[in-house]
Amino acid sequence: MRNCTLTPDSSIVVAVIEAIAHAEKRDPSAVDVILADYIDPNVLEKLADMDEGVWEFTFRVSDHQVRLTHDGTIFVDGVKHDLGIVRQE
Repeated sequence: MRNCTLTPDSSIVVAVIEAIAHAEKRDPSAVDVILADYIDPNVLEKLADMDEGVWEFTFRVSDHQVRLTHDGTIFVDGVKHDLGIVRQE
């Protein structure tokens, strides 16, 4: 499992790409995916910024099924990638 913390310079979008890269056993810079071709990145950012509630969001990216949860967990093809998302106050 790979851990990463969101800072003002990173985002849920970066975390999703990193999780896909981890699933493909590749470096994130080698992943040939433009997330915006599959989903509006603003949707992911808004979900990550939610302070309350329990939610789960699933979408497809290329050959992968990606599921995000309210606690910052990302599943790629059913495999958990806990990226330790920390919201900035």
